Amino acid sequence: MNTPTVIITHHALSRKDHTVKDVDSWHRERWKGFVSRAGWHVGYHIVIETDGTVTQTRQFDEEGAHTIGMNTKSIGVCFIGNFDLHLPSNEQIEAWKKVHKAIDMLYPNLPMKPHRAYANKSCHGKLLEDDYFAKLVKPNREQMLSRIDELRRIIAKLQSLIKKK
Repeated sequence: MNTPTVIITHHALSRKDHTVKDVDSWHRERWKGFVSRAGWHVGYHIVIETDGTVTQTRQFDEEGAHTIGMNTKSIGVCFIGNFDLHLPSNEQIEAWKKVHKAIDMLYPNLPMKPHRAYANKSCHGKLLEDDYFAKLVKPNREQMLSRIDELRRIIAKLQSLIKKK
């Protein structure tokens, strides 16, 4: 059983043209017999391919096999590619925004951490800051203040229109 308290992001340390089927094959060889309810050997809950294809390989309440010590309290999301060498594709970024929105509906406001927060690895990639994926889905303080200012201007304009009537 898995009770998610954090989203852990990974990169596959792979070529850009690898797919979820490749990850399944690698995990099948490494962890024989550890199969998800959906029939995948993939240890992550979600895999996002370079072209933006998203595959859910484990149910969110199902134990993962992606981060030692965290597999019963996290959602593992793996991005195909090697972010020590290149950045995520635009398609992956857009897919991640949709995936995160769906996760957030089920488990609101889960913090996000890269795999390296729990292991001596570069994962989710040397080119990415620890909060890279969080920044893509959570507006920063400056963006929030800008939106608040914009809403205040709209409200003031509406109030002035109402007074004119």
